[in-house]
This record gives sequence, structure tokens and C-alpha cells, in this order.
Amino acid sequence: MRGVLLLVPLALLAASCGTDREAGRRHRAEREIWRADWEYQSLSLRPEAVSEERWTDLAGRYESIAERYAGTPDPGTPGTIRADVQTIAARALFAAARIHGALRDSNRVEILYEKMAGRFGHLPDVAAEVALVRGRIAEGRGDRLAAAELYESAADRVEPRAGVAGAAGVVLDLPLRAARMRAAEAGEGQREAAYRTARAYYRRHAAGPPGDAVQVDAQVRLAELAADLGEWDEATSALHRLEAQLRGLDEPPRHPCEARFAVYGVQNRAGLSLDLTRQTLIGLLEDYPDCPLAGQVLLALASNASRRGRVDEALQHLDRIAAEPRGDVEAGSQALLARARLLDRHGRWPEALESLRMLPIRFPLSTAALQAPLEIVLHHAREDDEEAARAALAQAERDYRDFLARYPPGPLALIAREHLAQTLALSGEHDEALDEMVRLGEELSGSSKGASLLLAAARMAYEDLADTARAAAILERVGDAYGQTSVGRWATGEATRMRGTMAP
Repeated sequence: MRGVLLLVPLALLAASCGTDREAGRRHRAEREIWRADWEYQSLSLRPEAVSEERWTDLAGRYESIAERYAGTPDPGTPGTIRADVQTIAARALFAAARIHGALRDSNRVEILYEKMAGRFGHLPDVAAEVALVRGRIAEGRGDRLAAAELYESAADRVEPRAGVAGAAGVVLDLPLRAARMRAAEAGEGQREAAYRTARAYYRRHAAGPPGDAVQVDAQVRLAELAADLGEWDEATSALHRLEAQLRGLDEPPRHPCEARFAVYGVQNRAGLSLDLTRQTLIGLLEDYPDCPLAGQVLLALASNASRRGRVDEALQHLDRIAAEPRGDVEAGSQALLARARLLDRHGRWPEALESLRMLPIRFPLSTAALQAPLEIVLHHAREDDEEAARAALAQAERDYRDFLARYPPGPLALIAREHLAQTLALSGEHDEALDEMVRLGEELSGSSKGASLLLAAARMAYEDLADTARAAAILERVGDAYGQTSVGRWATGEATRMRGTMAP
């Protein structure tokens, strides 16, 4: 008995030592990844000044951190410490994959995500993040069934939570997204089966605590799902029930007018009369004068009026949006662009031109402002005014180059670069346009946008420059980057065919 009693404190001491060692290991892992993250942030301040070799070295540091801390901990390590250390290791691999992605090394990115899926599948949050990113990669490459399976896996791993970062904050959207992908691949009569898993998922969450953000959003997804299947009455009934529920809450997670606006969306998709959808929108503004979606509602009313041939009524709605000093940028800029297009269609070009020139002044950081220079070019092209079109093209090129010089890289800069390439192509500067399209396509490698840009560049090389070798080389890049998709296989085959037609 005495021997047994002596073993107890010795065992406790051993366990304590193991815990201390693992706590120290966690501290070292946190310190190492903090230093790597600090360097990453420093290099990201001026990424264009950093060599590819230095980025690769940093990715290697992250990978070595993962290798050191992803191993098996002492058996007596508490679960929280073990999970913390392995989560840090997973974070390191995520960071390495992000760097390799920026370097357009898609093969290495896939290897790292496969490694994460194998090593950290037992950590729900990490496994969900991995499935989510791999799903996006598969979707970008056009492999919809693989993407759907990965998205559903992510949704199965973690429970949705509103307003949080990471997979838990976005998984609620994934089952519907996956269902739409499956439906796109399904044959006639199989659409309902494609949505079955998503419907069960949303019904489960819609039965949660009333007024909870997830419970409310699940009801919205159920209505969208019903609309996808053409169940119009079910979709509108679900949204009316949701609106009533939101109105009964002191602090609803969504404004009730959002449910009403969704009803308009269902009615529009169902092809109901313009008068009926107009009444829905007017009733919304009357019942909810403080609706945060007022700008979008007015845009919808303007579109409705335009389709009914009521130009002045449409302009009144658009002017009301543009005049709102606290309106959101997207609604205000889209209203000015819609105003210009409407006036142009009805032969009021001087007024349309005034709106287009106002766009970059009032809303410089908007997609509509970036579209404005091309709208002017397209107008003169439709009018067969070659001299005015050339002048507009020259001005558009200056505008896009000025935007890129003035503002930092980001989503709008990518749009500006794409418009610049369009402008150069319309100006007949095909070599420069092609180079820009290839650079942009490679930067967006793995996405459907990247593939479309590269394919457009190949077509330009073949048709406008009569450069078969260059077109084939670009198609081979598409084949390398998207080899597992129908687009990639087609590009590889087309490149081979082109090579065969070239003179020896």
C-alpha cells in the first residue's frame, strides 16, 4: 500500500512536468509564429520591393514552424494546450500557403492544404477552414462537384456563428452554394435532390432560438432555396413570416424591411407583373421609411419605371438616391451610372455625359466610376463617331493610369487594370493590352476570372496579332493552372492543335 501511495505523487509530478513542458512548447510556438507574422506584415508594406526568394524563405520558415509543433505531444498534456499548439502549427501552414498562393505556386498550395487536411482533421475549426479554402480553389477551377463536397464538409465541421471571423462566420452560406453547384451539374428532374441536404441543414437551424441571428438567416436561406426550385408561394410565405417575426423583436438581427425586399426579389424572379412588384417596393418605403436598403429599393423602382417606359419617373428615383448625402457609395454611384445609361438610351447624351463625368468626382472609389470612361467610348462607337471615340479612348487610358498611380493595390485596382487592358485593345494597342491581361490573369490564377482573362489574351494573340505561338503558349499556361477542369483540358488540347498547325 505504501508503495502505491508513493507512486501517486510521483505520477502527479510526472504529469505536472509534462504539462509544464507542453506549456513551454506552446509559448515557444507562439513566439516563433509571432516573429514570422511580424516579418510578413513588414514585407507586406511594400510587397513590390520584396524579392520572390525572400517570400519563399518566409514561407519556408512558416512550414518549419508547423513541422516542429505539429508532432505528437506528451500523453499527459491537457487537451486545451495540445489543441493550442496544433492550431498554431496549422496557422503556420495557412500562412505558408497564402505566400505560395501570392507567388502563383498553385501546386505547392494544394500540397500544403492536403497536408493540413491530413494532420489537423481532428481540429474542427482548422478542418473547416481547410475545407473552405480547398472548396474555393476547386470552384475557381470549375470543379463544381468537388467544391460542393468540400463546402458541405466545412459546414458539417463547425456550427455557424454570426459576426465571427473564420469558417464559423461564413458556413451558413455554404450548403446553399453547394446545392446550386450540384443542381447545375444535375440532369432534368434531379434538382430537388440536389437541394435536399441544404434544406435539411437550414430547417435544423431555422428551428433554433427565435430572433437569433443564425435562426433568422437560416429562414432567409430556406426562402432562397424554395425560389431556386420555383416554389414561389412557399418562398414568399416564408419571408412574410420572417418579416412578422422581426417586427415583433425589440432588437432584431435584421431590419424587417430586408425580408420585404427579399419578397420583391422572389416576385421579380417569378416574373410577376411590373405593377405588382412596383406596389411591393412602394409599400416597403411607406412602411419602413428608415430602411437601410432604401438606396437599393429606389434603384429597383427606377429599373421598374424604366421597363414600364416611364423615363421621368425613373430619373426621379435615381436623383433621389444620388442626392442623399449619407447614402452608401455603391447605391449612389450605381444610381448615377444608371441615370447616364437611361438618358443615353433616350437620346439625351449631353445630360448623360454630365452624369458620367460627375461619377469619378462624387464617387471616385467605386466600380461605377471606373466604368464611366468606357461608357463614353462605347457611346461614340455606337454613334460611329471615330474622332470622338479616339479622343475618349485616350482620355480613358489616362484616367485608368492615373487611378492606378494614385490608389494602392486592391479589388478596385484590379478592375482598373482590366478596363485599361480593354481600352488598350480598343485603341489597337494589342501587344500592351495582351501583356496586361496575361499579368492580371496569372495574378488571379485559380479563379474563373483568371482563366477568362488568359483565354481572352490567347484569342487576342491568335486573332488580332496572328501570333499562333504566343496564343499556344498562353493556352498552355491555362492548361497548367486549370488542368483538372474542362477549361484546362480544352486549353491543353487547343494549344497542341495550334502547335501542330505551325510551320516547322
